[in-house]
Amino acid sequence: MESFFRLLRRAEVKPAYSQGFHPKPKVSFPTALPLGVIGENEVLEIEMPEATDAELLRAKLQAHTLPHWDFLQAEAVPEGEKKARVKSFAYAFAIPLERREAVRGKIVEVLAQTSIPFQRVGREKTVDICKSLLSLALDGDGALRFTLRGDLNDGCGPRDILALLDIADLETCGSVLVRKNVYLF
Repeated sequence: MESFFRLLRRAEVKPAYSQGFHPKPKVSFPTALPLGVIGENEVLEIEMPEATDAELLRAKLQAHTLPHWDFLQAEAVPEGEKKARVKSFAYAFAIPLERREAVRGKIVEVLAQTSIPFQRVGREKTVDICKSLLSLALDGDGALRFTLRGDLNDGCGPRDILALLDIADLETCGSVLVRKNVYLF
């Protein structure tokens, strides 16, 4: 966030600030990105003190951005409307060739179920993965692609899917979990 605050100063963007002894710019991500997960198309909210042309703001940020940070789209939210609400998240995870057949078999098993109770390590509460899981597939390039609902308080997370498919160990072997997209209502 500090890097982003510096970017705002370089771009001469003046967002609204919080009140109090140590005011901060009112900038937030609607959902936190899990540690170690790459975000490719994230949503960022900047509260402005007055009406601002969204495309002009996007262009200013893009002109002063850091490498690999791209501002693809901007939209002004009308006064009084709620902040962004996440509908779902799309993820991708590379599967090594030697593990793909086993993963395909697990995917078939998972998709055949109507309920999959799952208890996270270190948590007491059990979640039903089928309530959260919107799609699950292994594409021709060996990438596991899945979509999870983002509007559930007791939904599962992306690493729960990896654990369910018995591939959580791949994160320690070089495979990286990538959040490809955040879909809003």
